[in-house]
Amino acid sequence: MENHINTRNNNKPYAIDPAYLDFPDMSFSTNLLKLRFTNLFILATRLRYKWSKNLSISTHKINSTNGHKLKVIEISKKSLADNAPALVYFHGGAFFLTYAGLHLDNAQMYADQANCKVFMVDYRLSTKAPFPAALDDSQAALEWVHDNAKQLGVDKEKIIVIGDSAGGGLAASVAQLTHDRNKNRSEKINLLAQFLLYPVCDCETKTASATEFTDTPLWTTNNNKVMWEVYLRGSEYKKGGEHIPAYASPVHRQDLIGLPPAYIEPTEFDPLRDEAINYAEALKKAAVEVTLVEAKAAVHGYEFVDCETTTKYRKIRMDALNKVLGHLSTE
Repeated sequence: MENHINTRNNNKPYAIDPAYLDFPDMSFSTNLLKLRFTNLFILATRLRYKWSKNLSISTHKINSTNGHKLKVIEISKKSLADNAPALVYFHGGAFFLTYAGLHLDNAQMYADQANCKVFMVDYRLSTKAPFPAALDDSQAALEWVHDNAKQLGVDKEKIIVIGDSAGGGLAASVAQLTHDRNKNRSEKINLLAQFLLYPVCDCETKTASATEFTDTPLWTTNNNKVMWEVYLRGSEYKKGGEHIPAYASPVHRQDLIGLPPAYIEPTEFDPLRDEAINYAEALKKAAVEVTLVEAKAAVHGYEFVDCETTTKYRKIRMDALNKVLGHLSTE
């Protein structure tokens, strides 16, 4: 049965930066055909995308699970020297939407301003393959970058996982899965950091922000529930089982000791805000180094709008990223 509830009410007094109030009313349903048509529209808009002329772009096809050939886009400055840091980037889109121009903009920004190679992962979408396909692809991409670091011109000791929204959730899950798989790897993958930007962390959707923000721009409580219904469809948990699938919902992991340092960036008016903060606090309790930066007056996916608030928090993020990489400030 299709689940579609439109809860947008523009009369609620949120102290949101006015620049974000013109966001379209993005109301999604569990109808897979409709979601696939939305992806066709995004694909069409991507055809007009122009890369910066100072960047080198290449596409790799690598092996993932179930015989899937995974596309990974490599972005770097043409002038970048070998043995460079690497960001393995997981785009947002509620697990069911393909990457948009914003995500390509982010990849360009990271490559240009952090002097690193960016490997953007075109993971399988939940409209075609529910959990764990996206996680399998994301993990395969990280392991491929690490295990082929020399050929790729990457410093394997300077690899960061980074993602926004659903991609932030994947980055968190990959950090957890990598930690566990290291026990059986001959050469461990020592992630330098995890950067989680307004991340998806909690499948239960019961936090205050997840229940109260029914009408915030771009992302709402309804969209949040739809995302999880599609992503975890077919799982025993969605059939009424008690156990949440391992690595599906990062905040539910019990043992967080030994995970890589985290930069976590929730936005103030976002259903995902509280779960990101909860995950940050849980990591801190496990003695994981955490930098928590809440983007005030901002909404989920705020980077779609170019304004002072967006510039401010992108600057904070890039400075944190460059600090981790040992670079100078982006100023």
